[in-house]
Amino acid sequence: MTQIATQGTTQGRKQRPTAVTPWVRRPWVWVAAGVLVLGLIAALLRFAPLFQVEHVTVSGNSQLPGDEVVTAAAIDDGTRLLTAPLADIESRVESLDAVADARVTRDWPNTIRIVVRDRRPVGYVELADGAGMVGSDGSVYRVEPGVPSDLPRLPDVAVSDVGDSYLAHLDAAGRASFDVASSLERRMQKTVSTIDATDERSVVLTTDDGVTIRWGSSSAARAKAQVVTLLMSRPGWGSRFTEVNVVAPDAPATTARE
Repeated sequence: MTQIATQGTTQGRKQRPTAVTPWVRRPWVWVAAGVLVLGLIAALLRFAPLFQVEHVTVSGNSQLPGDEVVTAAAIDDGTRLLTAPLADIESRVESLDAVADARVTRDWPNTIRIVVRDRRPVGYVELADGAGMVGSDGSVYRVEPGVPSDLPRLPDVAVSDVGDSYLAHLDAAGRASFDVASSLERRMQKTVSTIDATDERSVVLTTDDGVTIRWGSSSAARAKAQVVTLLMSRPGWGSRFTEVNVVAPDAPATTARE
């Protein structure tokens, strides 16, 4: 009887809740602690020597030296990675005429990465001090001391220096020549020595091995390029043909050497 009474008393007794420290129940304490931790992390990232910019890497640059990109980026000594002005660095790099655009990112703990996209050259024009490289945007963006062997010479116009708009000076025939030059894939571009036209429907390409390609207008560029590429792949291309006519790419015509 005594044992039964004792068990009943134990089961009927209510357990007291565990005591909780009063400050744990206050949300503002946790908010303040979180703010304090974030502040400490921010201060560490901002002021610790470990997170100071020590390295700048450059990629994507095929037409200008990486040192030139770094110089244009103008990242001051002692710059903190957290507060480095990425947008300003991008703008300074993009001010280089050979750069189409740039993307700058942080690479923790101490590196700035710069990825550039070069302007794509479509041809060149002869200037007083060298060959003016013409980009796909129609501007002269760089001057090379020698004539490039892997780009076509474009119609001469009154451009004088880097930054001049080549496109702005073109007539209809010159614009057609530029449009054809812009449409050429790199493989064909490397084999063409000149591109010129007497009017917008009579663009003519001359290859390095002396074959004249009568291209016609700038329309149907892909189909015309496919025909020329196929003919170029055949043995004896340069010695076999003097002229190829792809004005109508569905019915190309060729003139054989005598």
